[in-house]
Amino acid sequence: MNWHLQLLRWSYCAFIAWVTVKTLVSGYAGHDVHMLVLASVELVAIAALLFEKSERPAAIVLIIVYAIAAVLTAAGGEMPIRFAYFAATAFFIAYARRIPAT
Repeated sequence: MNWHLQLLRWSYCAFIAWVTVKTLVSGYAGHDVHMLVLASVELVAIAALLFEKSERPAAIVLIIVYAIAAVLTAAGGEMPIRFAYFAATAFFIAYARRIPAT
C-alpha cells in the first residue's frame, strides 16, 4: 500500500474516532440510546478499518452507520451532508488499492 493511502487511512480514522468520542460523551450526558449504540459500533468499525484484512467489512459497517445517522440527523431538521462525505471516504479507503494504477 502506498504511503498516501496509508496516511489518509490513519488521519481519517483519527478524526472520526475523535468525533465519535465526542458524540459518545454527549450521548451519554443526554441519555440518547440511539446515539450511544451508533457511536459504539462506529468506534469498533473505525478500529477495524485500520487493518487491511478487515477494511472491507469495516467500511460496510461504517456506511450503514452513516446512513442511519444521516436519517436520524435529517429527521432532527439538520442537513446530513457530512455523512455522505464520511461514507465516501470510508469506501475509498477500503477499495482504492484494488483500483489498478494507470
